[in-house]
Amino acid sequence: MIIGVTHDQDGRVVQRLSVSTKVSIGLPPNEDCNHPTKLDHFVFLRKKKTANRVEWEADPDLTRHYGEQCRELHIMLIDDDIENVFPSSYAWWTAIERKCWGDGVTATRRTAEKPGGEPWPQCGNGCTELAAALCKPSGDLRFVLADFPRLGSVCRIHTCSYRSIRQIHSALQEIQTFTGGRLAGITAKLTVRPEEATYFDRKEKRKKTASTWALSLEVEGIDMRKLIANLTENARLFAETRRLLGSGKILEVVEDEQEQAPELTAEFYPANGSSRPESTEASSAPVNPLPSAAPKPPPESSSPRGNSASNGGNGSGKSQAEGAVSAPEPNHGNNGNESHRDSGLNQLRNEFLSTARRVATRKKQAIGEVVEWASRGAFKYGDIGRSTEADIPKLLAATEFLTASLPGAAR
Repeated sequence: MIIGVTHDQDGRVVQRLSVSTKVSIGLPPNEDCNHPTKLDHFVFLRKKKTANRVEWEADPDLTRHYGEQCRELHIMLIDDDIENVFPSSYAWWTAIERKCWGDGVTATRRTAEKPGGEPWPQCGNGCTELAAALCKPSGDLRFVLADFPRLGSVCRIHTCSYRSIRQIHSALQEIQTFTGGRLAGITAKLTVRPEEATYFDRKEKRKKTASTWALSLEVEGIDMRKLIANLTENARLFAETRRLLGSGKILEVVEDEQEQAPELTAEFYPANGSSRPESTEASSAPVNPLPSAAPKPPPESSSPRGNSASNGGNGSGKSQAEGAVSAPEPNHGNNGNESHRDSGLNQLRNEFLSTARRVATRKKQAIGEVVEWASRGAFKYGDIGRSTEADIPKLLAATEFLTASLPGAAR
């Protein structure tokens, strides 16, 4: 026994499992495509060692077994705690680390002063990084493949889709309702199927629908009695096994953050690839005055023809449409209520950051560099969240400048 290694401070056994298999419905950029690709089926990956790091490659055995167009597979859940089976949070990943994570109310952020993380009050609505899609909802489903059971390691599928996260979490809660809180040992079916999604097209100023592929978790039975019997039987079996082996064990799934960061960033956060400080740190300096000469635009990176704009990463939803920017509506009298004016400013902030992200993705530049370039040095990235109504003309001019630089913009 080693406290802190095999046991915790209270003497309880800590069972740490590694991730050996990755299941995905998307692929990161590769030699044939310089942006993430969303798929309508599962792919199965295994780890491989390269000269510089550990990467993922196609697993031929699993691909042969499940086929190349697999849209459903049976899995076995590994623990009763939903946070061990399907941990979820808002997360801001960069190419080297998880920069910030939170629950939608409060967050923990790594800063230059506290690289291990410090409490961060803003999370969810109002967060500039979430509005700019630098931060996204994040969920990792951990399981064992029912057809390929393996002890000592688990499989993992990651998603940044709001719908997939809601559907999987709700399914786990419903299973617990029927089993009295048990999840460990339950065999369920993981599926990917088309769903209708609604988004707002800013160019046409109306809602639109589009199809997207989402994950869901299901348990089947020929009738309700058989379904409940299957669930409770598995739960009783695992409960009895745990009683015989002894209780008090703690389950942890261990993944190296330095391994995860480049993998997740490439596939789900393509705009976050730069690790330059100005692209991730919030500046505490005041807004700089306009320089006498505009800074040179960031150099254009070469990319394959027909690929001038990439999507926002797998599971991130449909990107906003290109279009002209409109200033927030004027405030006709305060009347003791500033919510309308604040809403207009927030809308403009979000529009600017969203457009800056698209330009940064296309030019393969850090978003901090694009912000300074578009604003002629008036703003740093961290200044946007602290901008006031007096900054609206500068924000509007910078947003229009960025919009005009995108392909297909009216000249």
